[in-house]
This record gives sequence, C-alpha cells and structure tokens, in this order.
Amino acid sequence: MTNDQLKAFVTVVEQGSFRAAAEYLFKTQPTVSAAVRTLEQQFNFQLLSREGYRPTLTAEGKAFYRQAKQILAQTQKLEQLGHQLAQGVSPTLSICLSAICTNASSLDSIKRFCDENPEVQLNISTEHLHGVQEQLQLEKADLAIGPHYGLDDRHEFVELTQVDMITVASPSLISSLPQEKPVRQNKLYQHPHILIANTGSGSFEHLNVLPFGQRWYVNDYQMKKALLIAGMGWARIPVHMIDNELNNGQLIPIEVENFNDRNQVPIYLIRLRHHPLGELADKFWKSMVTMK
Repeated sequence: MTNDQLKAFVTVVEQGSFRAAAEYLFKTQPTVSAAVRTLEQQFNFQLLSREGYRPTLTAEGKAFYRQAKQILAQTQKLEQLGHQLAQGVSPTLSICLSAICTNASSLDSIKRFCDENPEVQLNISTEHLHGVQEQLQLEKADLAIGPHYGLDDRHEFVELTQVDMITVASPSLISSLPQEKPVRQNKLYQHPHILIANTGSGSFEHLNVLPFGQRWYVNDYQMKKALLIAGMGWARIPVHMIDNELNNGQLIPIEVENFNDRNQVPIYLIRLRHHPLGELADKFWKSMVTMK
C-alpha cells in the first residue's frame, strides 16, 4: 500500500469517477484504475462497486475511506513540517481556545510556555461551545482549551482552571421587574435572554436557559456585554469580563427562580485520545498539566 494508491482511491471517491480523478491528479485513467485495483487485490475485497454509472463505496470501502483520509491528512502535515524544517521555519502550535477562556489564568499559562519556547509560532483560534472540540476533529487544531461541551470517549482532557459565571442585567432592566428575590421566571419571559451562538456544525441545546421566553443569539462576548449594558436583555457571563461594570454599577447580579444564577465552569485542556501529538504539542500538553 502506497501513498499514491491511497490518494488515487480517495480522489476517485471525492471526484465521483476514475476519469475525473485522473484529470484532478494529472494522471492517466488506467494508472488511477490500476492503483485502486492494487489496493483491492492486496486486501482481497472491493473498495468500489463499479456496477452503476459511477463507482460507489462498498461497506468495506466506506470504512477504508475514512482511515485513508486521516492518513493522507497526516502525511500532508508531515510533508509540510519537513519543508518548514528544511527552510529553517519555526515550529507551529495550533490551539483552539474557547472564547470563555480570556481570563488571566488561562492566558498566563500559555504565555509562560511561549516565553520558555521563544521559537514557537503560535496559532490561536477561538470558537464557542461545540465548535471548540470540532476543530480537533477537523484537524485544524493540535489541542483545545474549553468547557466540557461535546467531549466523549474520543477525547482525553485534564481540568486546568474554572471560570466564574454570573447572571446579570442592567439597572434599567432590573428596575422594570418586581422587587422580589428570586425573580420569578415568568417575569423575565418578555426580556431577551442573550446567548452565545454555537459555532459547531451539529445541533446543540443550550444549558442554563429558561424553558420559555425570548432568546437572542450573538457571536461574541463583546456584543453580549454591550447588549447587557444597554439594557436589552439579561444573561450569564464570565465574571472576569465584567469586573469593571459590576464595580461601577452598570451591571447588577440577578437571582432567578430555579435557575443556575452563579457557578464555576471547569475548563479543560483537550486532545483526541487516539491521535498522536507532534513533539511541540506533546511538550505543551505536559507543560500545562504540570503547571495546573
């Protein structure tokens, strides 16, 4: 089994035909056909059914295709690393950071690692909710840092810190509510609950929301904070993002009936369990676990 044979097979699947794959790879159609046939002969099963107008994956082919895609992606990464090392380019570490993790403890640990490894080129992307771990699945990040959303047996994770969440609203919004503690849920239904939109591709059910009432979705915490200060809704938000507003009275904590008004959200360092880390990512993982 060679890299060229895997590439020929994957390209046939993705381009839809042997002819299209040959054109895409700048090879002859017999060459592409022979590469796929060699794979099939090596394992003694059909990868592609050729009975229809276009080749289609067999049951075995579907399983083989998923693994072949991963191998080719890893090979491409290795080739890129080889070229970078040959050109003297500094190693790159890609981290997906949940937007909730802008507190000092999360960023200080990353800064400390970079100070100790000044040759590192750091790529940080930010996502929300399920979008964080999805970047690992898409191989767009080596590691991720965020809450527990979407984690399962595919992931290995270690708690690094916790983020303090608090429910707040502006004085103008609170003054329009009955002066009672806690505020009954039905008294908030007419006021939008401001939520951060999930950046993952799958469906997602938000936690800590009222069963009824208006819900507004925003793409970042800066907009969420601005809407809160403007008295346009109420929400849970990390305390570290609104310290000044809490101190000067622009935002006020609010207690809501049968609602998780304030709690600590664990933040994890996350990796794919069966995905080998590169030397730099492994070094970062060990460093963060040691410093926690």
